[in-house]
Amino acid sequence: MWQGQVSTLTPAGYPQLPGASGSIFSSNNRYAVGSSRFGDDETHATRWNIANPAAITVTDLGVLGLSPGSPPFSQAYGVNQEGEVVGVTNTENILGPNTMQTASHGFFWRDGVMNDLGAIAGPGYFSSAEGINDSHEIVGWTSTISSITGEVLKRAFVYIGGTTYNLTFFLVGGPTVLLSDAVSIDCQGNIAALGTPAGGSRMHSYLLVRQGAARTCLK
Repeated sequence: MWQGQVSTLTPAGYPQLPGASGSIFSSNNRYAVGSSRFGDDETHATRWNIANPAAITVTDLGVLGLSPGSPPFSQAYGVNQEGEVVGVTNTENILGPNTMQTASHGFFWRDGVMNDLGAIAGPGYFSSAEGINDSHEIVGWTSTISSITGEVLKRAFVYIGGTTYNLTFFLVGGPTVLLSDAVSIDCQGNIAALGTPAGGSRMHSYLLVRQGAARTCLK
């Protein structure tokens, strides 16, 4: 299922974290994910187990780090059938030597542990994870640095087997499209992405079709 970053309030009957109100960003037939907001000061990525509608449970996924002067923040954007979750969180990685502001990074949450996916440009830059499938493949966007101009760029990524790849250079035939975001990945490994033709143009939506044999997907 394709997932987007448009939230809705949790339905009636969904349990809430103490003192919080919840919002849903995406779901499947087993889990829903989003965030829980504690007043105006704190937001935590949250997962609801909805497999049994009569006994829905809620889990606080936490935050990786605290940004000086900013409240704790994390948000979940995607979940697979195994309950593994991806999103974005504050970290403790300082942006630069002259600032105390910290970078937010994409995260991968599994079995109670939130893992930092980092950024291709380095720990002091930004990223966000937006979709995950049942093969543990993750997509989103990350900061990169141009090898020609040194400019910081926003580029779509796919995370496979512990390695983050710049999707622009992962395309068959080379970087014909400058992909700036990947919003979802299905069980076959097909990716919904956004970008512009390499020659320069308006933003387009793209479906990146994985090459290779078809997979058997969970229901």
